[in-house]
Amino acid sequence: MKYHLISLGCPKNKVDSERFAWVMNCAGWENCLEPGQSDLIILNTCAFIAPATEESLEYISDIISWKEEKPGRKIVLAGCLPGRYSDDGSGGLEDIDLVIGPGEWRKLSAWLGNAADGPPQVSGCGSYRYLKIANGCSNGCAYCTIPAIRGAFVPERMDSILRDSDLLVQQGAREIGLVAQDSGNWHQDGTNLSALAELLAVRHPSIWWRLYYLHPLHFPEGLLEVFSRNSNVVPYIDMPIQHASDTILKRMGRKHGVEAIEKIMDQLDNSPLDIAVRYTVITGYPGETEKDFIALRDFLGRYRSGRHIAAFSWYPEEGTLEYKRAIARGDAVDDSIASRRLAAISSVGDALYADWDERLLDKELLVLADDPLTGHTKWDAPEVDAIVTFTEPVDPGKILRVKIVESSGASIVAEPLN
Repeated sequence: MKYHLISLGCPKNKVDSERFAWVMNCAGWENCLEPGQSDLIILNTCAFIAPATEESLEYISDIISWKEEKPGRKIVLAGCLPGRYSDDGSGGLEDIDLVIGPGEWRKLSAWLGNAADGPPQVSGCGSYRYLKIANGCSNGCAYCTIPAIRGAFVPERMDSILRDSDLLVQQGAREIGLVAQDSGNWHQDGTNLSALAELLAVRHPSIWWRLYYLHPLHFPEGLLEVFSRNSNVVPYIDMPIQHASDTILKRMGRKHGVEAIEKIMDQLDNSPLDIAVRYTVITGYPGETEKDFIALRDFLGRYRSGRHIAAFSWYPEEGTLEYKRAIARGDAVDDSIASRRLAAISSVGDALYADWDERLLDKELLVLADDPLTGHTKWDAPEVDAIVTFTEPVDPGKILRVKIVESSGASIVAEPLN
């Protein structure tokens, strides 16, 4: 029997999918890359914002059509979509054989009738992988669906993280990203994320370690020193600042102001290292004035450490505090204004890239080869940031020294030197 696995959304979902794959393999199923040759499809969905929900629903429609083409095929619907929208008994799930929430691998194992032995593991391959260090979030932001989907923040235990790191390295990983909804909030027995990153870097010195989703409220103390002492903890910070207006941050329920973010960015800019920051921001938030927007735009263009901007317009997500409040107050930003502001932020992002283009051109640096023709730098996360194209084929999965011969925003061309 063969199964095909589709994983939508963020790297945290990808870790859940790899755990589902481990369960399937333990039950004697064979992973199949072609849906047409498989007997079962697992769809691990995302439902964080409206476009993600729509994408998940489109996949469900396609998979139901796939099931109807051949008798005996089965569908497992997993992840954030069923986690967010529970079955209300109104129907529509008749074609789904099993529905499970985020990371509910035990339910999948029980359904298969072949319980996976031992602690949960992941099954996967590739030069870059992800290691989940916590689940859920307790920040309670007014716009966010995550607490309703995944619950409160619960850190993974140190021994589990170390065990999983060893497994990922054994499976061929050369870069491992530490992921959670609020990674900076991870702690255990006096050990914070910075100390954990250093422990992993020393334990596996040939592996690049990348930190994702560092909420400014829980920015880990000592991180810059860890960067300095450990060259394999890459100088890259994924930070969801969301806005740079105190008024909007307060309405978002962020529990910190602009000053906290400015303090972090000043520290990064004053570091002797070149550190790249990937901002995540929301514009067009209810109540956002032109003054609020200008504060955000100007902040994003202020710091030399800023390299990437992931910007989104606000979506009225049912079940969140802001969904009800914006309707009650009637102060949602007009779509045309939100679109204009989003385009302006994109222009700021172009300017950040242009500054980095000058800094990267003719520079010799290390690049991880994701495949024979492309890779990524320490300042660029795989799949979401700038891509390096090699001037000649290389061995995938290796960290190579290259010379940058062209850099234009998210497109970099490099000549291998070794």
